[in-house]
Amino acid sequence: MIHYSIQGQGNPLVLIHGFPNDSTAWNPILPELTKRFRVFLPDLPGAGKSMSLNRPLTMELMALEIKAMLDKEGVEKAVLAGHSMGGYTTMECANIFPERIQGISLIHSLASADNDEKKELRRKSIALMQKGEAEKRMFLKGMAQNLFDGGFAEQHSEALEAVVSNGMRLSTAQLSDFYTAIMFRTDRTALLEKLDFPVQWIIGNHDNATPMKDAMEQCHQAKTNSVSIYKPCGHMSFVEMPQRLTSDLIAFMELCY
Repeated sequence: MIHYSIQGQGNPLVLIHGFPNDSTAWNPILPELTKRFRVFLPDLPGAGKSMSLNRPLTMELMALEIKAMLDKEGVEKAVLAGHSMGGYTTMECANIFPERIQGISLIHSLASADNDEKKELRRKSIALMQKGEAEKRMFLKGMAQNLFDGGFAEQHSEALEAVVSNGMRLSTAQLSDFYTAIMFRTDRTALLEKLDFPVQWIIGNHDNATPMKDAMEQCHQAKTNSVSIYKPCGHMSFVEMPQRLTSDLIAFMELCY
């Protein structure tokens, strides 16, 4: 069972973190959300205070851990919001137990899978990390630079260092497990049009990790879509534009409930 915390009271909202973060990544947007909602903050397997699983990590396994958390807490339905890898997990939740979901928010994330080129880049990144701690830090520094809008990165070097520090707390095996799970995730694009609940899309115009072009190709495919384009913003709106993300999540919760 994964580790999780719960803050606040009200309708349930599950915030699912991305790679290489843990649930503390959401701290900048928690104050207002926890005034209005019962916010669940899971650490995915191997991240934060959660132990790694004793089997290969997949999006399906991560989704089942989210379901186990909801089961344990007696939550019949919840809104799930996932950042990047957390969004992939959220789409897998929508595939496995859609009847338990009130709505999903894809924060700099997609329903689609990696193409062959992206998979090859991930394989090379895993090979680099496995060479040693210096190479692991090199990979994380390069990734961190790619996550933020250029102007924001120039003015907030501490935000980049936080990404590196979070990643360095994970073992090379854990980082590789997450990257492998991301690399082999199932394409869930066709699922979008079948969903009977709203889908929120948070899109950064300078997002190199989840390009706006890719998100725009998908953000109209569900029956009900709420689309917000953040300018200027990269892949990390909860750091780059926390007030706007907070407001948009509150508005989406009101739509869903």
